[in-house]
Amino acid sequence: MQHQQFKDAFSADQCSFCGQPLNSFDVANPCRHWLLKPEGFRKEHFELLAKKHSWGVLENYLRWIANEEAFARNINDLADEGTGKLIESTIKYKNLAWSFSCGANDLSGHEGSGEHSKQPHYHFQMYVDGKPFIRYNDFHLPLSEEDVGFLEFMKANPGKVQKRVAGRAGMSELLDESMLEKVVTMGRSGTSDQEAENAPIQLDTLVFAEPGKSISGEELYNLFQAANAEGVTASSKLRELKHASVQTIVSPGPGVVRQAPRSGRKRRGDPQRRTQDRVWRERQKRGQ
Repeated sequence: MQHQQFKDAFSADQCSFCGQPLNSFDVANPCRHWLLKPEGFRKEHFELLAKKHSWGVLENYLRWIANEEAFARNINDLADEGTGKLIESTIKYKNLAWSFSCGANDLSGHEGSGEHSKQPHYHFQMYVDGKPFIRYNDFHLPLSEEDVGFLEFMKANPGKVQKRVAGRAGMSELLDESMLEKVVTMGRSGTSDQEAENAPIQLDTLVFAEPGKSISGEELYNLFQAANAEGVTASSKLRELKHASVQTIVSPGPGVVRQAPRSGRKRRGDPQRRTQDRVWRERQKRGQ
């Protein structure tokens, strides 16, 4: 209900929470739409916003905004593109990019400059037109009791906890193991160069003929033609091959926003995309 109200208001350039235009700014009334950087909003005003609205509220709002432009691909919350912190997400909308970060030490509080660092807190970064507007080290932002409880539960159950709220899905949900079947078999969105560059998913498929069997070029050609005619992925049609096993590697596509994690341990692999590939297999029974 609240998400639909947001969508209706957002399409009319209105804020569903304060009732004002999205380009309005009133320093006496901190509102989450400030993160769209209306005229008058400055870096120091963000603390006012973070005192009124928790991390969970602000991140959820930005996820809603990002998904108005493109579903999931503008929300990179993939754990294997981060540095191992509890919160690592980068969210993009048009010329704006926001990132959230919270490590175990941030959650428990640590020694640092100011009292805020000793309390459970998170860090926030905001870029406008590719330039820093707010940096991670500008603030130690307070976590609410609800935030702390959720993050403690995440810490105790690594890799097993996800928020499920309408409209907030990002790449971690789209590439979850439980979604691979749908991702591989979903309809094809398009084939133009621009559509390929903006794709949220990349599918690379390997086909292995069973011992003593072969796959003709004509079979493959016919399946590719059928995929085009039906508007589905070639990977989904290849599963129809007889006497073969199919392995599809599912990765974030080139259209996915790059994650901007805080400094931390470096991960091995391609510096342009360090995500662990997801593998989906369709094994055909001999004689089908």
